[in-house]
Amino acid sequence: MKNKVLIISLLTLLLGVFAGGVAKAQTEDELVEMCGMLAKGATYLKDFKIKLDAGDPPPEAKYSLVLTKDTRYRFAVVNSKDLPGKVVLQLYDNTRLLGTTYMVATGKDTPIFDLTCQKTGVYHLKFYFKDGQSGLAVGTLSFVEKI
Repeated sequence: MKNKVLIISLLTLLLGVFAGGVAKAQTEDELVEMCGMLAKGATYLKDFKIKLDAGDPPPEAKYSLVLTKDTRYRFAVVNSKDLPGKVVLQLYDNTRLLGTTYMVATGKDTPIFDLTCQKTGVYHLKFYFKDGQSGLAVGTLSFVEKI
């Protein structure tokens, strides 16, 4: 009887140790949902899933999109907790930086920014991870309002 109790106790302990130690990685879809929560009050339009390896210079992911004049858009980013990189999103027209999630002058990150589009046309998004670290992140584009 003592042996049965001992064996059951050991099996329970081992099961608890191995089952409790399993970590669940964040999926890209979970990151998209988190971006949606950040962009509250806005209508989801598109997501950008970013996974980059470490590198020097930092690797980049670039996307082009068409934005419409007199429309306010919201851009949001969320980093995965599973990799060390902190994503930076930059929005450009042909030549100018129009918005970013990282202010170099202050060193401050902001996960969202809004843009009121002044001219219908092609705009460019650039994503990279600070300090060239590897990372996984999602960025979203959402519609806020027609001006």
